[in-house]
Amino acid sequence: MDIKVDQFQAWMLGFYQFNGTWETTAKTEETTEIQYSYVLKAKGSLLIPFQWLFAHIFWKRYMRHVLTNIKQLIANNTPLMYE
Repeated sequence: MDIKVDQFQAWMLGFYQFNGTWETTAKTEETTEIQYSYVLKAKGSLLIPFQWLFAHIFWKRYMRHVLTNIKQLIANNTPLMYE
């Protein structure tokens, strides 16, 4: 599944686009591997240090939180649907 966000509602340190790819592979009947990658695209060379900090500190932590929430949904047998 590919994800693209490019209409931010607030100023985002010069970021203008987010592209993510989410791939799942069934390993066993009860195990699924998730590979997730993302790219944050930005403008403005003066903001590079802040963009780097945002991507490597905040965004990486946020993505770990997302995966933790997904694991919790799976553990609770919550029905999942995506298009």
